Amino acid sequence: MEASLTNEIHLVESLSKVFAVALGVLYLLGFLVVAAYLSRFGVSSFSVLHLQYLLAGVWLLGPSLLHTTLMHASRRFDQRVDPVGAGKFNLRRFVVSSVLTSIPTCIFIVLLYAIPNVLRTMTWGIGIRFLLFDFAMTNFAVLFWQSWRVPPDREKPYKNRSHAAPFYFSTLCMFVLGFAVWFSVRIYPLIPSSLGGGRPLTVVFFEGEKKMPDEIQREGSTKRSIPYKLVLSTDKYYVVLSPSPKERSMEVSRDSVAGMIVLE
Repeated sequence: MEASLTNEIHLVESLSKVFAVALGVLYLLGFLVVAAYLSRFGVSSFSVLHLQYLLAGVWLLGPSLLHTTLMHASRRFDQRVDPVGAGKFNLRRFVVSSVLTSIPTCIFIVLLYAIPNVLRTMTWGIGIRFLLFDFAMTNFAVLFWQSWRVPPDREKPYKNRSHAAPFYFSTLCMFVLGFAVWFSVRIYPLIPSSLGGGRPLTVVFFEGEKKMPDEIQREGSTKRSIPYKLVLSTDKYYVVLSPSPKERSMEVSRDSVAGMIVLE
């Protein structure tokens, strides 16, 4: 009884550590995505605690992490059910495993296409590159895990060797960083900000008793501005895309406007 309880406690502790590490990795990568995206407009935001970073990290690596986890679970299941044939190629098992483990990626693609206006901007090139990145990251993650955990008596030439783990890990990191930069340019701007993405909102500023700055263009003689694309909102200012072709963005102080209207 005590041994069983001890094992359960160790399992919970291990799962907690894995969850904490995964959460930290998603947060850091999400910060990289948001920073790379905002840098395109000459904007920087380095808030330590920001939910948007975590959401961006989930969009970035959520499907790949689930894909890799399912692949690992599938191989562990095969080893327990059929220890002798687990290491041999079986076409039926390969097809079933490939279909099941690709479910998270398929769900991610379906969600993207279900978001309004994504279908018009999504191209075959973006989809193919996403799948290639996912394939590379998933396979190098599996190779790293197998090489890191392989017993010395089961090492094979050019595969699953313990000293190859640093190579697979370094390659995996390069693919993940490359994917994060590519994701910040091609996919992150397509996801609405309400879902943790970077698609700018269309907003209109209006003035109260205090006149709006001259830099904000008015809509005729009204007290409303022309529509702007909102890139970033903080507790002190708004960052919007500038309508001038020679300018990337401009910063509007919250104190300089009475309010803001979000358009459809």
